[in-house]
Amino acid sequence: MLEQNKNTIYILYSLFLTENGDKIVIGGIQKYILGLINVFSNNYHIKIVQSSSYNFHKKFDKYQVFGYQIKEDKNVGKQLYKSIETSLKASDYIIWASDRLSFKTSHKKTIAIQHGITFDFIDYANIRFGSLLKKNLILSVFYRFFQYVNAIKYFLRSSKVICVDYNYLNWVRTVLPRRLTDRVSVIPNYSEIPDQRNEKIAPKIINIIFARRFFEYRGVYILCEIIENLSKKYEHIKFGIYGEGPLEAYMVKRLKNYSNVSISKFSAKDSLKIPMSYNISLIPTFGSEGTSLSLLESMACYCVPIVSNVGGLTNVILDGYNGFLVNPTSNEFCEKIEFLINNKTNLKLMGDNARKTVEVSFSFTKWKSKWEDVIKTID
Repeated sequence: MLEQNKNTIYILYSLFLTENGDKIVIGGIQKYILGLINVFSNNYHIKIVQSSSYNFHKKFDKYQVFGYQIKEDKNVGKQLYKSIETSLKASDYIIWASDRLSFKTSHKKTIAIQHGITFDFIDYANIRFGSLLKKNLILSVFYRFFQYVNAIKYFLRSSKVICVDYNYLNWVRTVLPRRLTDRVSVIPNYSEIPDQRNEKIAPKIINIIFARRFFEYRGVYILCEIIENLSKKYEHIKFGIYGEGPLEAYMVKRLKNYSNVSISKFSAKDSLKIPMSYNISLIPTFGSEGTSLSLLESMACYCVPIVSNVGGLTNVILDGYNGFLVNPTSNEFCEKIEFLINNKTNLKLMGDNARKTVEVSFSFTKWKSKWEDVIKTID
């Protein structure tokens, strides 16, 4: 397609590059945006619009990034939209990289991405009057109600909503008129497929990976309990913890005496390299979960996933076939880890099944095809 004939896809997000535009921020949504660039850059101009500490414009091979100073933290999406409104053509597309950033506009071609239900978990520690909410059932119910109302507002702001799991679609069917579900398309997340074959046959050391942001709702406290309980019973297990977040110092302090534990981080380019040396992956999240990227990447590397039975994780795992679904408690995670430690044949078989699951249902090729179909429906 000739360059001058291409329409533009504007992708709006708070931070794709750092605030000064130096480098790409490490995170799931940033990786998602890079995936969209790979899907659409041949046929569309890609312009990413974000907040920044000063106005900037950066050009890359397949896309451009426009940074705009934001006057206040509220209504970031509205401010970003206003910064491009005069250059926006009717044939152009707006993609809100997170539905929470979306803003109701008169523009017809708007798409919001919903990355997983967040209102199945109340983060009492980080909200005002959280301790009071935690003690009072009625207040907690009302708080949940307002969470639902906000989620409905986000849903109604765009002409199309892309969600990463069926959990969200079923919630929409439950709380809104059925005709509105026509706005929703389910496109689960994906993983690239590494070429390396599985050589993890009857390993002497069982390596267990946790690659998540260090937040309470991602299961940090559960993970620490798992490590403490199993390290007392088994000498031939090791834990690799990768990520960053507000509970990093807590984890380092709590686990400092465990020589079988390493805590570090890896870059996006290593997300399919490091898991290859692990046998089991843990996703002990409390809630606020779609089809986890770290889950799919570990499965593509033959890791057997043990995951909480929440959110979109239940759309990926068939319990006992390609992983285990458990309640988000350390005891249930430990039970399944011990089963795999003592049953190496199942460890290999389920690891192979995890890999096949990603190859068949969660590949980039399938993700790309579904996104291309969505764009066609709103042309």
